[in-house]
Amino acid sequence: MPEFYDQSTCDYQPAAQPYLDAIARGIRDRAAARTFLLKKTEYAQAYAGAEPVWIEQWKKRDSKKSMKCPFWSNYWYEPCQNCDCRIDDSVSMEIDAIFFLRNAELKTLAVHIEMKRDGEGLSIGQAEAYRPRAACYRDKRRVRKTLLAHDHFITVLFCGIGTDIPLAEQHFDSVILHENARKVFPKYPAG
Repeated sequence: MPEFYDQSTCDYQPAAQPYLDAIARGIRDRAAARTFLLKKTEYAQAYAGAEPVWIEQWKKRDSKKSMKCPFWSNYWYEPCQNCDCRIDDSVSMEIDAIFFLRNAELKTLAVHIEMKRDGEGLSIGQAEAYRPRAACYRDKRRVRKTLLAHDHFITVLFCGIGTDIPLAEQHFDSVILHENARKVFPKYPAG
């Protein structure tokens, strides 16, 4: 089973990586963490008891261990030319992390994660582009060879002080404050 990675070699968002690592371990190892992520989303019931598709995702994204960062992080693809997956004037096109859960009916849910540390706000168009981009990924509007096929998705923002919560709540399926994440994800950073 692939472990996480050598943290000293990952240069993708080094300040956010400890938060993402805690979330990844929680998703991989703790049913309670998965339930917490799904709580209050439209898929909470359909994916109750769903398991992470860890090995399958790893094999699809980085089976040769060629990436410096974890296989679940930094999903970035060129934007589609004729699609609504990018909002005008927005700059961010990557997704900090994606995790996949499979339920008893063999349906797969992609959990798209955006991480904002305390004092870090959303960039122009970032919140507005998140769900359209997730829909584009699910609908396979273009070839993305390293992305697992999936039936459904949710978008989750982890954030704290300095994030426009009312804006985020309009565009993400779930907004989780750091103080609440610390109660569920072991080793989630204190600040």
